[in-house]
Amino acid sequence: MRTMIVGVHYPAIHAVFEMMMQELKELALALNIEVQYSFVQNLPVPDKQTYLGSGKVSELRQFIQTEAIDLVLFNEELTSVQYLYFQDQLDCAIEDRTSLILRIFEQRARSREAILQVGIARLKYTLPRLVGAHRELTGQQGGSGFRGSGETQLENDRRLLHQKLQRYEKELRQIAKERQTQRDKRKKSDLPIVALVGYTNSGKSTLLNALVDEKKVFEKDMLFATLQTATRYCETDDHLPFLLTDTVGFISFLPHELIQAFRSTLEEIREADLIIQVIDVSHPEYTKHIETTEQVLESLGVKDIPMLYVYNKIDKGNIVFLQTREPHLLISAKEKTNLDQLKRFLGKTLFGNLERYQLWIPYAQGETFAMIMRHVHVNEVQYQEKGIYMDIETLPSFKKKLESFIILN
Repeated sequence: MRTMIVGVHYPAIHAVFEMMMQELKELALALNIEVQYSFVQNLPVPDKQTYLGSGKVSELRQFIQTEAIDLVLFNEELTSVQYLYFQDQLDCAIEDRTSLILRIFEQRARSREAILQVGIARLKYTLPRLVGAHRELTGQQGGSGFRGSGETQLENDRRLLHQKLQRYEKELRQIAKERQTQRDKRKKSDLPIVALVGYTNSGKSTLLNALVDEKKVFEKDMLFATLQTATRYCETDDHLPFLLTDTVGFISFLPHELIQAFRSTLEEIREADLIIQVIDVSHPEYTKHIETTEQVLESLGVKDIPMLYVYNKIDKGNIVFLQTREPHLLISAKEKTNLDQLKRFLGKTLFGNLERYQLWIPYAQGETFAMIMRHVHVNEVQYQEKGIYMDIETLPSFKKKLESFIILN
């Protein structure tokens, strides 16, 4: 398939334009589409109807005919008016940035929740373009004053899509309730929660897999390799337990529909005690990736949660002139470089206010003993004649569960 990308370079996106165009190629590659050509127009702002300006569209149309282009990918989300205009003007398939991202998400969605979220985003993207298409059809019916077949079909299609959207949203609300119940249970466990966030393909899933012993998550060197939010049990270097959550990756100009659809999933971040932002230092635009990630976090209302900047892929990147934010660590999740430093940092940050207790557990309380072993740092265990003596350190919030077993000095 002969494919080209098209973008408008204007002052508002000057700082990220080249990165966006490169990302568009990578998004296409994630769908096994290889881009052969690039077409750029310089304007103060994109034209509201033609995006490129009518003269440049004529030039683009001629190029498409000469090079026998099959698919044109636009760097930004086209309005319904622009989309219809290009459908009329260009004799090839067209797709914009948002539609391309949605296609990737549709391919990668596995859980029922992800499928619903992507479905909702697709419907919200489709509805205004459906209206535009049918308006054109209705205009061709003439002005007789009677309801034309185009208008009737528009009403039918809109009603069906709205009904489908309502079904999806209702089912997603139920899943969101179940997810909140799971979050509430995790809170009751008194285990600290750490959330991994970052630009797509920064290495979040690789890092999670490097920190857990089992139940690995899918990882691959590609954009949006996984859409699943995964939470795993982890331990610091002192064997202190915490929960580690991997979230979907971000990208520049992430479609608004997708942010809205994934809000319930991304709310996992708001429950975290610590956020680890994973950054691919081998990418030339890593500083812009940080800005994009933090813009998305701000849009989700995530604030006042401590953040650790983890600069990943130091085995690939040139770190001599690395611009870092504090606090930070340099790692390679793939090579497991400096993960011991990360675990020490997590131990100090999550469990820095540990309190020390001596416990005595009757042998009849075997389940309690097992629970304590999972949730505290154990300094000493003695198996005595009638019970178990323990010297432990734990968070103050966990003391209530231990009160009946604490040895008072």
